[in-house]
Order: sequence, then structure tokens, then C-alpha cells
Amino acid sequence: MGKGKWTRWGRGSCEGYSLEIGWSFHGQVVRNLDCSWRASLNTTELDVWKTKEEAMRIVEQRITRDVRAILEDWALWETLLASSSPAKKSSSSSSKPRTPGQTDTP
Repeated sequence: MGKGKWTRWGRGSCEGYSLEIGWSFHGQVVRNLDCSWRASLNTTELDVWKTKEEAMRIVEQRITRDVRAILEDWALWETLLASSSPAKKSSSSSSKPRTPGQTDTP
């Protein structure tokens, strides 16, 4: 993993940069033959840009947007888990013992 930093690869006119965030996000910026820059995120093409900096910025913006959405969903998920925790359920459920291997899910 690139540890959250842009890393350069290639040589000469074959130039590219990668940005890896954890195991979930892999951004790339690659120079085209006409000296424009192609940006992609997780194999999804984002567009072609005039400069490397513009292409890098769009990749970073998309990662930021996606991570924010993940964090919002994560907070909701944690809230749902907390509200359905076994400690809360045991006070409202019957005192019948569980069968070994039994779970709370249907």
C-alpha cells in the first residue's frame, strides 16, 4: 500500500501516479501521448484533464466524498448495533436459555 501518498511509477514518457487508501481505494493518474492526464479510481475512468494536478485533485475529491459517505453509514450501523445489543435484548426477552450455536438473527 502507498500509505496515503501519491507514488510515481514509470519512466520517460510513460509516467503515472498511484494513490492507495487502505485496501479500498486505488486512484491512478496516467499521462497520455498528447500530454493530457487520465484519472481513474478503482478502475472507473474519471475523465481526462489538462494537468496532472487537476487529475490528482479529482481523484482526491472522489475518495474524500466516498469516505465521508462510508463514515456516515458506519455511524448509522454502529447505532443500530448498539440498539440491538444482546445486553438490551436479554432484559426484554424471555428467560428461556439459548440452545448452543443459537444466534439472534432469524
